[in-house]
Amino acid sequence: MPITKEGVVFYANNVDKAFEMAKAEGKPLFIEIYSESCHVCQSFIPIFNTDKVSEFYNETFFNYRIEVNSPEFQSFVLGQKIFVPSLPLLLYFDQNRNLTHLATIDANAEQLVEQGKIALDPERRADSMKRRFEAGERDNQFLIDYALFSKVTMDTVANRKAMEIYASQQPESSYSSETNYLAIQKLLMDVENPLGKYFVTHLPVYRQGRDAAEVKNVAENLIMSSLYSSFGNQYSSTKIKQMRDYMINAEIDPQVARNRVLLPLINAYFRENTPQRAVDLVNTHITQVPLKVPDYAYLLKYFNERSPDASYVPSAERWAANALKMAPKGSEEEVNLRMELAAAKRRQ
Repeated sequence: MPITKEGVVFYANNVDKAFEMAKAEGKPLFIEIYSESCHVCQSFIPIFNTDKVSEFYNETFFNYRIEVNSPEFQSFVLGQKIFVPSLPLLLYFDQNRNLTHLATIDANAEQLVEQGKIALDPERRADSMKRRFEAGERDNQFLIDYALFSKVTMDTVANRKAMEIYASQQPESSYSSETNYLAIQKLLMDVENPLGKYFVTHLPVYRQGRDAAEVKNVAENLIMSSLYSSFGNQYSSTKIKQMRDYMINAEIDPQVARNRVLLPLINAYFRENTPQRAVDLVNTHITQVPLKVPDYAYLLKYFNERSPDASYVPSAERWAANALKMAPKGSEEEVNLRMELAAAKRRQ
């Protein structure tokens, strides 16, 4: 049953059924991702109720809504491999569940109808952008749109390519402009992009006339998205320490910054075949942050499975001893610790 009584007829609560019904009616599927608490989302309600918008969308699309706090939201975005950067997010699918277009626009009837028309045009809609990019299209607005589509569809490689070219077309004097700040905030996934690097090393410039907490949040998100990305997984130990320093420069608590780079730095030391540096790092970390039994168990298992040699074992014995003092006798925690300790000793 539809969940709206006027304007655009929206359905909810069973997206699989919505795709089936759209296919049966021979229509593409339009999905609005929204939040009940989002004031921008609420501003779309009267727009969806206008005759111009409702007539077009009811005739052209099968319309569906997903609230971000609904049970199906996570399963939908994971199943479709979609990242939601902001709300509302307007998504357009063909009858085979392929995402063909998306939009993040103001609550405007003309824009809403125009986005629907673009979604019907194979030459203009978002899924044509990769072909157009490869053909050499380089207009700034096109690169912004392509970077957004790539981010939403989790195509990190395409996003980085688009934003690298976009950054190369911007004079450094414009890096802190409102347009480029929004590009950093909404689109950028790589702190090493010229826009990103300038941003994290010139934060006072961006704080001028803007909310300082928001700027800090943008910096934190950008650094973390880089650090835990597929390309970030190959960062050298030197680069990871630079990420830590970027976080501290963004006024993130130094201990929090050190905690966040702990595992990436351990992995980098393993890749660089310097496991003793990883051991030294953990031993220092233990003096700074009180660890619980699960923390010790995790570290033991991590080193057992990933360390390139057995140099960690003497320290692992101390980690296990610390944890066994806290683990209840006969508990599952104690059993797991002793198993990992035995595995460590077998490495010698």
